[in-house]
Amino acid sequence: MESTVQVFWTPKKGNTPDEYEDAYGCAVEEGRFAIADGATESSFAEIWSTILTQKFVATPPVGEPPESQVLQDWVNPLQREWHANIMWDRLPWFAEEKARKGAFATFLGIEFLDEDEDDEGVMDKLLFMFKKQKTAGPRWRALTIGDSNLYQIRDDELITSWPLTKGIQFTHRPTLISSNPKCNDGIWDHFQFHVGEYEEGDTFILATDAIAKWFLDRVELGEKPWHTLGQLKSEQDFETLVSELRSGLKMQNDDTTIISIAWEESSDDDD
Repeated sequence: MESTVQVFWTPKKGNTPDEYEDAYGCAVEEGRFAIADGATESSFAEIWSTILTQKFVATPPVGEPPESQVLQDWVNPLQREWHANIMWDRLPWFAEEKARKGAFATFLGIEFLDEDEDDEGVMDKLLFMFKKQKTAGPRWRALTIGDSNLYQIRDDELITSWPLTKGIQFTHRPTLISSNPKCNDGIWDHFQFHVGEYEEGDTFILATDAIAKWFLDRVELGEKPWHTLGQLKSEQDFETLVSELRSGLKMQNDDTTIISIAWEESSDDDD
């Protein structure tokens, strides 16, 4: 199978692209994709969300699910990288004081694995935990903290909504991962892990909270919002859609990002 990937993003209404604090990462050949939503009330959140997404698509944490210590070991160098990217000597004292508290972000990453990438024994144990039978097909695994959401569509039906399944579950206080180690006490148990299978024809959508909530709100009304997203051909199309949804009070005014991954028959399958 081959994937067709589309990424769309737009900042809050009234903000410039330079003020966009979401981030995304795509490593198409490796089958890894990630999004993060930087918290506006924190300092240099755009740097933190970018570091999180780029690190995941380059080297995700190991284990299914990753252990707490593995997650901490994965995040620690990212926190140091964030700190090194701040020009501390140029900050006024009040900005430095705020920055010392750290940046915060939600995070969602997914990795697609071929049949031959299965870790024997580990996968058996995981499937037992989820009470699923092992299959020979390709699978995906995802890691998240906060309220960025993942959708899997098959045969024109939503078969996976994760980690949130209803619009009402979105709040103004999602769990966040911080660039400040002191702010992450007890946070590791809030990371969630999921594994699933995928096949030719499946489409996956990763979405930050504003458009993710709109998506589920539409589903609860019996609509199929993936049709609307599937019609997008350009950044201008996306900006127009988001603007209309905001104006109609159907979506919160926030930085907005989606990654769409459609799995199709590869050219090699035709030989």
